[in-house]
Parts: sequence; structure tokens; C-alpha cells
Amino acid sequence: MHLVPNGSICLFKIYSGGSRNGKIVLVENMDIQDPDFHSSFTIKTYSSEKEFSEYSWKHTSIILRPNSFDDSFKNIILNEEDSYNMRVVGEFVKILE
Repeated sequence: MHLVPNGSICLFKIYSGGSRNGKIVLVENMDIQDPDFHSSFTIKTYSSEKEFSEYSWKHTSIILRPNSFDDSFKNIILNEEDSYNMRVVGEFVKILE
């Protein structure tokens, strides 16, 4: 697991599709602000669970997990409905020195 210290300058590549599970991502959410920094953008590890419903896959939950040893940072838990105003902007590449 990569830790991204507060205040780090990070390099991301544009997210262009595919599985996000287990990846550190830059997420923009129009409805929910990150409770840690009160902003619409957050860097978290993406995890989701899906089920097959009728003719397509549907998220049952999306969890954005902090990459920190600081216990004050909390998971952001989304359901399918919450995720409509969320978009993964980029995939973490590295911390710039």
C-alpha cells in the first residue's frame, strides 16, 4: 500500500476506464465532500462490490479508503445512487519529490 502524506504533490494519469478496485484514485464528488478536508476532491483507494441485476452489473457499495496511519481519516462509503455524481478523475502514479 502506498501512503500519500498530506501536502504531497502527486502525479496522476487520466483514468480511461477499466477496473479501479485496489487502485489509488483521485475522485471528484459533486454531492459529498471529503469530511477530512471539506473539498470535492479526495485521494483514496477504490474498492467496490457488484452484483448482476437483470441485464447488467450494479454496484452494491463503493468504499473509498484513506491511505494513512492516521485514524482520524475515515472511509467514504457510497451506494449506487450516491455514485452518479462521483467520477474518478485520475489514477495515482507517484509522489513527486
